[in-house]
Amino acid sequence: MISSQFSTTSTQVILVRHARTTYNEQGRFQGSSDDSVLTEKGYQDAFLTGLALKKYNFDAIYTSPLMRVQQTTEAILNALKSQNRFPPVYTDSQLTEICMSAWQGLFYQEVKEKYATAYRCWQDTPHLFNFNDQVFPVLDLFNQAQQFWKKVLNQHRGQTILVVAHGGTNRALISIAMGLKPEYYNSLQQSNSGISHLKFVSDHALGKLEYLNITNHLGETLPKLKAGKTGFRWLLLSNAIAKTSVFYSNLKTIINGNSIDFILTDESVSNLWLDQLLGAYQTLRLSIPKNYSIQKWQQKFFEQHTFKNNLEKARLVTGFIVASEPLLSQILQNTLTFETSFNLENHLAIIHCPQVNRHSILQGILPLNEQLFPQLN
Repeated sequence: MISSQFSTTSTQVILVRHARTTYNEQGRFQGSSDDSVLTEKGYQDAFLTGLALKKYNFDAIYTSPLMRVQQTTEAILNALKSQNRFPPVYTDSQLTEICMSAWQGLFYQEVKEKYATAYRCWQDTPHLFNFNDQVFPVLDLFNQAQQFWKKVLNQHRGQTILVVAHGGTNRALISIAMGLKPEYYNSLQQSNSGISHLKFVSDHALGKLEYLNITNHLGETLPKLKAGKTGFRWLLLSNAIAKTSVFYSNLKTIINGNSIDFILTDESVSNLWLDQLLGAYQTLRLSIPKNYSIQKWQQKFFEQHTFKNNLEKARLVTGFIVASEPLLSQILQNTLTFETSFNLENHLAIIHCPQVNRHSILQGILPLNEQLFPQLN
């Protein structure tokens, strides 16, 4: 669930994935190995992340013991210290990345070719993926994350903490907070130096997602595609926002920085608003009655021969879907098969559907108000 309401008694948790590393550059599995370190760009991005986090007054920072996270944390602290903030830092082994056993250090392509069946299991059914029928990495990671929440939420009730960890670890932490099962492990994205925010109103590990995987502080208005520039990417926007000018400048920046192939709206969105937003873009516009079901919306989209041809050519197709919040929530749930309800008020959700037979990926949920998204002003 996403909420923009803050409470003085709630526990705020900011999660950051480590910055770009040598293994990221080389296309290798990192896992729980400690041979990968930050690149020069990684250090720069980590410092920029620290600058973006200055708005928070952290009571504590928790980090993974692995070197790439320690280096990221050091760069973040260097940025925070410019404002004389010195929160205590705790290294916690429960934030260590998922253990990928013999795959650690291997190139992704090598694993795809040598262990094709196991790799498909890793991608499609991560909760069943195992090594020698004994080690189930994703299940072990979720248990590890559950124990971390149990300890930390009790110790820091009503405080604000920063967690600097890994892509897999953060996805497990966020999944538990959202009530998502391990089978959805690959349906959430955590970019290098991406920032996410969870709010907890009790000691229990079930929280609310304020935003997911923000990367605009790195100059990326939308998170980079991890699964390749194929398939289609949907930008889900409430028509209630579209009727106001409050978030117009932020949306305009996103439009100008990305190629938009289509915009799919219900009848409540005016052509004047679209003209102002799209400007000179030659973007296909599809308007559909508000009472159409999600199946009819999807049918309308796929009937367009342009998109069919592009998808067949493995080209990425990106478009806005501007509709009522109930319909957007239905699209989000049906596309990702999540069992959690979403409230997209004041937010932009990004879904990437890389291939027909692959799980869709929730790349990010971005707040569109000025306070939470200052880099877009």
